[in-house]
Amino acid sequence: MKKIILFLILITSFPIYGQEVIHLGRSSKALLLGDAYTARADDEYTLFYNPAALARNSGLEVSPLNPQIGVTNALDEMDRFNDFPSSDAAAITDRIIGFPVYLQAGVFPGLKMASFGFNLFAQTRTSLLLQNSTHPQLDLDYRVDRGFVAGFAFNLGGSKSSGMRTSLGISLKHSQREGVSGTFDLFGTELLNKIQSGVESVDDIRNALGWSEGKAWGVDIGFEQGWKSNFSELTWGASVLDVGDTRFRKTSGTADIPIQEMFVNAGVNFKQDFGIVAYSLSADIHPINSYLPFSRKLHLGLELDLPFVSLLGGISEGYISYGFEARFWPIKIIAGFYSSELGVELKEFEGKRGVFQLNLLDIDIDI
Repeated sequence: MKKIILFLILITSFPIYGQEVIHLGRSSKALLLGDAYTARADDEYTLFYNPAALARNSGLEVSPLNPQIGVTNALDEMDRFNDFPSSDAAAITDRIIGFPVYLQAGVFPGLKMASFGFNLFAQTRTSLLLQNSTHPQLDLDYRVDRGFVAGFAFNLGGSKSSGMRTSLGISLKHSQREGVSGTFDLFGTELLNKIQSGVESVDDIRNALGWSEGKAWGVDIGFEQGWKSNFSELTWGASVLDVGDTRFRKTSGTADIPIQEMFVNAGVNFKQDFGIVAYSLSADIHPINSYLPFSRKLHLGLELDLPFVSLLGGISEGYISYGFEARFWPIKIIAGFYSSELGVELKEFEGKRGVFQLNLLDIDIDI
């Protein structure tokens, strides 16, 4: 029984996998804008949305320190955690049945110089869902990603400052992924035998569940076209991320490593800048190539940009997101709440989440 309790406690540092669309890297700002970012992609996460957007860059941008944290938003279900049991495995199970646990932490330092971009990335993503109180099943997706991505955009004509322009972009990335994914019968004979076979640490439990590690190369491509005047800018574009799926060559372990699926995205963005006040409206359809209801593919975002602060809001997969960005150099803070669909249909199973990002010493120099 003690080993079962140890397992329940330690497993909360692991993840869930259902019908959620899982990307390699997501911008905190984009998540609060409904993830409608394919034709926007103007922060340090450009290469994770559309490499063609690099053609808009006209100077040097450096983001050396930008830690990001994502957690389950449990504010609406605090009753679950009042007087939380500490030693009763059945009581612990009853409290967390049907409650999606999510924890993500990462850092994505990067630079953009003219039409070239480069990012390092290191991210751990844990999600976990315990279902079926009579016969508990654990949906688990735990992955740690490390690597780099480099990209370049080709300007096919037009000016960055005014008029019409068209660009194509391509990026190449190298990833090392380790983790475990699957559905486990929590009190099934197979899993209990693994737990009772002498595991004493988190590493032992990970290995027993099928921990594996591998490496892969991936390719992203993008297209963007835009029109710009003195106060307004209209941009539309499309991208194919992880062309043909990014599959990992196993270097250790026995289980299959979750692939990074190919996602086809399209979007439009309109913004106007009047000096003191600016706003941006964006809309995306993604992932176009996924067998999901169309309503889940629709993403909308709105930003109101004021001196030192931006108000962010959006709709993604039918769920509302909101937050803010505060800028007081050398510090930038982004924080807010959003949701992801964990089921199949629109608004079937909501995963409520919060995100926080701290940027330090960002540099942006026009040339």
